[in-house]
Amino acid sequence: MPDQQPDSTRRASVKPEENLPLEEILKVEVPEERVERLKALTNVDMPGVSDEVFTWLVRQQAQWVNMQYARFLAGAKFTEQDVDELLTNAVDSHCHGGSDPMERLLLEDDIGIDYTEAGMRAMVVKTWYTPSASRNALVQKIVNRHAEQRGLRPTLCYGGIVLNYSVGGFNPEAVKKCLGFPGMKYVWMPMVDSYHHRRVVYDDWSGYGLSFLDENRKVLPVVQEILRIIADNDLVLASGHYPYADTAILVEQARQLGVNRIEIIHPAHIHSKHTIAEMKEQAARGARLMLSGLGALAFPLHESGPLYAARIVKQVGPENLVYGSDFGQLQNFPHIVANRWMIKLLLAYGCTKEEIRTVFQVTPAKLLGLEPPQPLGEPVHSGQPSPREERRYVGHPQADPNARRYAHGIYPAAPIPNANPDKDAACLC
Repeated sequence: MPDQQPDSTRRASVKPEENLPLEEILKVEVPEERVERLKALTNVDMPGVSDEVFTWLVRQQAQWVNMQYARFLAGAKFTEQDVDELLTNAVDSHCHGGSDPMERLLLEDDIGIDYTEAGMRAMVVKTWYTPSASRNALVQKIVNRHAEQRGLRPTLCYGGIVLNYSVGGFNPEAVKKCLGFPGMKYVWMPMVDSYHHRRVVYDDWSGYGLSFLDENRKVLPVVQEILRIIADNDLVLASGHYPYADTAILVEQARQLGVNRIEIIHPAHIHSKHTIAEMKEQAARGARLMLSGLGALAFPLHESGPLYAARIVKQVGPENLVYGSDFGQLQNFPHIVANRWMIKLLLAYGCTKEEIRTVFQVTPAKLLGLEPPQPLGEPVHSGQPSPREERRYVGHPQADPNARRYAHGIYPAAPIPNANPDKDAACLC
C-alpha cells in the first residue's frame, strides 16, 4: 500500500473468481459510475442525509464490502500460533486500569496477570487524574507473585503522570515527586483538560482548558522546565489531546531541550488528529507514534478502522510506531482479547509478521529503554520448552482439533506450552 497508486493499478471492484492476492484486493477504489448504480440499489437509515453525504457513505461501504468478501474468499494465511508468537514479548504502551474515578473493566494487576500469562513483556498504564506511577510497585508485586507461583516471566509494569488540572496542570513539582516511583517512565501532556479536547469533544469555547503554548505560539516557560526534567531523567514525553499544529511545536522544543524519547498518542483520533503525512513529519523529528487498538477495533475514532491502521503501518513505517491498546473501558472486551484481535486484523489487511513484530515488540521496547526482544518463537518463561516444539496443524486452521480453544486463547495457554488447562473448561467469551 504505497502512498499513491497510479490510476492504471486501481480497481473498481474485485470478483472472487479472479483469485487475486490481498495486495490487489486492497486497491479497490469505487468510481463515480458504480456509486450511482449502487445508490439505486440501497438506502441509508439516516433522516436528512444530503446526496453528497449519501454518495460518500455508499462509496465507503462498497469498498469495504468488496474487500471483505474477496479477502475472505482469497484466504488470509495465518494461524492462532502466529498470533501467539507476535503477542509474546509485546508491549502495550497505553492501557487503562481501574484506578480511575469511573467504571473500568479491570484493575491494573489483573491486566498484568493476563499479560504475563500471554508472555507479554511490558505494559504502560495511563490514569487520567492521578499518577499511575504511584501504583507501579503494588501492581508489580502482585504480578511478580503470580508469575513466581507458576514459573512465568512477569510482565513489567510502567506508569507516569498526566498533566491534567487534578495534579496542578503544568506542574514541575508533581513531575519531580513522581521520579522516585519504580517504573516511572511517562509524562503525558493534558488530555481531557486540554483546551482542544474541550472544543472538539464538548464544543466548549469558554476558554477552559490547558494549552502548552502562549499567545505567540511559543512553548510556555513552565512546560520548558518540565521538558528539561524529562530530558534529565530520560523519561518519555507523550503528547496529549492536541492538534498536529500544536504538537509539532512541542516536539521540536522537546528535541532542542534534549528529550530523546517522544510518543505521539493516538494520532488518528479526532481530538489529536494527524494525517499520515503529518505522522511522517513527526517521525522525522524523532517521535514515535502510537497505533491504537481502541480506534481500530471498538468505535470510529480512526478514519477507517483496521484498514486505516494497516495503511499507517505501511506508510509511516513500523519502525516509527508503538502499539497501545487504549482499552479498559467497561463496555469493551479485555485488553488481551483486544491485542489478539488487533494482530489478526493487521495480518488480514496485509501487514507482515515482521512489521507487526516491530510495532508490538521492537519499537516500544526501544522507546522504554529495554533490550531488543527475542526472535519469534523463542520461549520467554524459564524452564519452558519452545513453542516451536508444538505441532503446527497443516491445512485450514478451522479443521484443527483444537481450533475452538486456540481461537479463544485458552488452549494451550500460549505461550506456555506445558500449561494444563481443564479439558472440560467452559468458553468464557
